[in-house]
Amino acid sequence: MEQVAMIVDSGSETLRFPCSSSQQRCWFIDSLDPGSAALNVALRWELTGIVADDTVEKAFNTIVERHEVLRTRFVEIDGEPVQEVAPELRLKLSVIDLRHLSEDRRDGEARKLAEGEAQKPFDIHELPLIRVTLVRLADERASLLLTVHQIVFDGWSIRVIANEFGEIAAAYDAGRVHPLPELPLQYGDYARWQREYLAVEAVKHERYWHEQLVGAPYLEVPGDFEKPARATHHGIILAEMLSQETSERMEEAARQLGVTPFALGCAATVALLKRLTGHTDIILGTQIAGRDETDLEPLIGVFINNLVLRVDTRHARSFSDLLARTNETVREALVHQAMPFHRLVELLNPPRDPARTPLISVNFTMLKEVLQYRQYGRFRLQGVPSLSAGSLYDLNFFVVKWRDGWRMAMEYNPDIFREDTARAFVSLWRTSFERAIAEPDFSLDALVPPERSAPVPTVSKAQEVELAPPTPAADPAIEAALAEIWEDLLQSGPLTSDADFFALGGHSLLAVRMLARVRERFGQRIDPLVLFDAPTLGQMARRLGTGVTPKAAAPSVGGGLRPWNVVPIQPHGSEAPIIAINNTLAYYNVARAIGADHPFIGIQLFDPNTPHELEERSLVDVASDYVRLIRAARPRGPYVLFGLCVAGAIAYEAARQLEAEGEVVPLVILADTWRPGYLAELPARQRATFQRAYRWHVLKHHYAQWFAGQAELADVLASYPKIRRSGILRAAARLGLIEDRLFNQEDWGNRWFLPVLERARDTYRPGAFGGRVVLLRSEEMISGGLGDDMGWSTVLRRHPDFHSIPGWHAGMFQGEGAQVIGRYLRPRLREISMTLLSPSQQAAE
Repeated sequence: MEQVAMIVDSGSETLRFPCSSSQQRCWFIDSLDPGSAALNVALRWELTGIVADDTVEKAFNTIVERHEVLRTRFVEIDGEPVQEVAPELRLKLSVIDLRHLSEDRRDGEARKLAEGEAQKPFDIHELPLIRVTLVRLADERASLLLTVHQIVFDGWSIRVIANEFGEIAAAYDAGRVHPLPELPLQYGDYARWQREYLAVEAVKHERYWHEQLVGAPYLEVPGDFEKPARATHHGIILAEMLSQETSERMEEAARQLGVTPFALGCAATVALLKRLTGHTDIILGTQIAGRDETDLEPLIGVFINNLVLRVDTRHARSFSDLLARTNETVREALVHQAMPFHRLVELLNPPRDPARTPLISVNFTMLKEVLQYRQYGRFRLQGVPSLSAGSLYDLNFFVVKWRDGWRMAMEYNPDIFREDTARAFVSLWRTSFERAIAEPDFSLDALVPPERSAPVPTVSKAQEVELAPPTPAADPAIEAALAEIWEDLLQSGPLTSDADFFALGGHSLLAVRMLARVRERFGQRIDPLVLFDAPTLGQMARRLGTGVTPKAAAPSVGGGLRPWNVVPIQPHGSEAPIIAINNTLAYYNVARAIGADHPFIGIQLFDPNTPHELEERSLVDVASDYVRLIRAARPRGPYVLFGLCVAGAIAYEAARQLEAEGEVVPLVILADTWRPGYLAELPARQRATFQRAYRWHVLKHHYAQWFAGQAELADVLASYPKIRRSGILRAAARLGLIEDRLFNQEDWGNRWFLPVLERARDTYRPGAFGGRVVLLRSEEMISGGLGDDMGWSTVLRRHPDFHSIPGWHAGMFQGEGAQVIGRYLRPRLREISMTLLSPSQQAAE
């Protein structure tokens, strides 16, 4: 069944277009799990009558010629996916003849072939992204297997391609020209228009979606098995036909209730989820066609957009109550449908988890007459229910109108649910549908969940573990007092227990100030690294309520390391690890933005909480000590090193030493790091001009922060070396004039070792490095016309990449800056993982 395609050099120019928002989401999902079949659209058609093999092949090649999107692959340019359209593409039809088998074996064999075809992955970087296989079952009966990657195809496209195939094949079979008109535009034209449209339109809807979904829980139906650490995307479809009476009454019942059939089906699914989970705040995903313009209707491509429906069911006792609330939610979501799903994820910034899709784990959709039963010339074309190629969701509910009635189908992940559990879900879902149509006022209590409260994961004797005791609730008084501190520092409204310090805009400076106030209020000193383990209000309050000074969890590393040497900022993931030098708290939001599939480790040579005198050492010697810690934390590469300011210089030299020892260091990320010695090499007048401009800019920035209440006077004063060295700050702290920052991780308390590192940097002259260097520069950093390369081009074998980040210095690691860094680095890190990590290494990680 190997599909053959040939790109023909017709002399025409290759076209490139930006990706649509739907394609960007598909590209992102594929980048997380390359080659996954979960994005395959696997169709089965039944051909009855007379149609020749070469007619089928010629018809599909005509369709490919008509629709540029079907001869499109995806390339990455400056970290962004781009559509690249081949001038011409010829498909070779795969033909499999089963007529030699006995009749009772043919359909079963055809189904096996269809299952295999559905599961075969595509590489979106290569053509073709469409496959066609014809399975001959009898002289006048065949099964046509059509598989297309969703990045170029959607549910509406099924009708388009089916009708075009029928019309074209019938015309060629009769020896005439096909009657289809020329297309008004191509998908690439739409994608280009959409980018310009959304740049203005999506912003209008941000407030609605933020208010609608901020703080929304992640709804999951309890499974039979513990959820895998990474999403497996496996799927099995269970389906039932609604009774003829129910099918006939569905649309009429919806009209009588004043809703659409979609809203009715959505409410029946919400009712099911309410009973299965016991929750009243129900989160459900769905898709819209996205073809509002008439000119888009005849196009093949992916136009769908994911909407997130949040239905409040607290006061719904009957189904009619629930239907009214669901219908209102659906209507509002459709009004604000212009917000692309990937932009919504960026706006809400939910915690990333490789085991879960962002925002939604359950999906519902309704399709009407996907493929009509039609006669084309000498053959008839009829759709057959498709097979699962894989699922992006734990549970995917869909209702499809076929020629003989409505079909209810549920796709479930067998790695999470047993088959008997899934069948019980379908049975209860069907009951919800039938009761909704026959008796809209039925009590929701009438829906009785299957035998299985959340089931306990099944383990063998060898795998038995002592129980995933329950965590005690936080003391309300402690939580309320802590909330006051957080609300004041974060300038936020009332906070709930699950409020996340970093997600609310917290950063390293605010973390230190917060912990200082906690010590003053509760009399407990808390290691700032505890925030990695307990970042929410409730978690921190529980730590304080124990009466025991909380400590960060010690990483399980060898080499006699102390707990503060290696900090597991984001300890999980199987992709290329990132190792940050110093400033560990500052990297929390960056680690989240890059994604949970990349381990993110902080390396610290000095205990920031134990000041002591340091000897003057060269930066080369200091970096060699960091290399020792890096090797203890991760004995082998590849290594990606990350450093801010002076720590960037240490990261660069550590990378050179690792490279000299034979290790692979494919990438070093330097944030606001000038090449040591670069400024000293400038002519005196230019250097003086730059230094004056820089000092004035820093002064204005710090004053603006202080004036706006975003920084304390101590923070502003401590940014000046002369004041730090004078001892004024410590004296002022003892007198109670400023906050006591002696127990401090990231702010001026760590300045006892920073001057030593700064002096080592100033005398360091970096040598050549063979890996790739990315320069991140805060937009508020003064460059004084000295060039975007910050002096590094003279010592690098490859010109460094440069990217500007919103924010000020360490502040660029927070909020929007962290998101920009994440979007910029993710494709580069993914490329490293795919290039350098062998399958066995990836499994080991």
